Amino acid sequence: MKKMNLLSALLLCVGFTAVSAQEFKPGYYGIAVAGPTTETLGAVKLGGNGYQIGGGYEFNKNAALEVTYGNAIKIQTATSTSSVNYNMTSLFVNGLFRFPVSESLVPLVSFGRVSGTESISVTGNGTASSASATGARTIYGAGFEIPLEARTSFRLHTQSTTSRTNYATIKSTTAGLIFKF
Repeated sequence: MKKMNLLSALLLCVGFTAVSAQEFKPGYYGIAVAGPTTETLGAVKLGGNGYQIGGGYEFNKNAALEVTYGNAIKIQTATSTSSVNYNMTSLFVNGLFRFPVSESLVPLVSFGRVSGTESISVTGNGTASSASATGARTIYGAGFEIPLEARTSFRLHTQSTTSRTNYATIKSTTAGLIFKF
């Protein structure tokens, strides 16, 4: 059902408006996106909704560099005898490559690095424990943008990374807006 609603919204955006052909000007833009993230480590799978905010610089109509900060997963659960708090924050640096197929659809791929911190605290039966870890990984992704007007675009983007040391896989799918300055 969620996929159908997202697809309907995307089709509405595509048909809503098309940007007229304009001369490209290099420049800065802002990013505000949100969506689900999952982390899989063997049989354990954590998930939650996260966000990314940041900015980028377009060198030309096909290439850009982006830096975003986000809270990928935040989970808080509690019962009468225990609680678990898990949080993952990340800094993304991505090269973004766009391949415009029309004025109303721009597929893209990304490749970069993500540096993140994960922290967990568990309390149960009067005992508390906590741990945290920091690391950097290569990240890659694909998606598309739909221009809404001359300075605003809708973006749907999926990114993935796998750790070589513990084979944890992190995947995120974000949707949001791009604002050119």
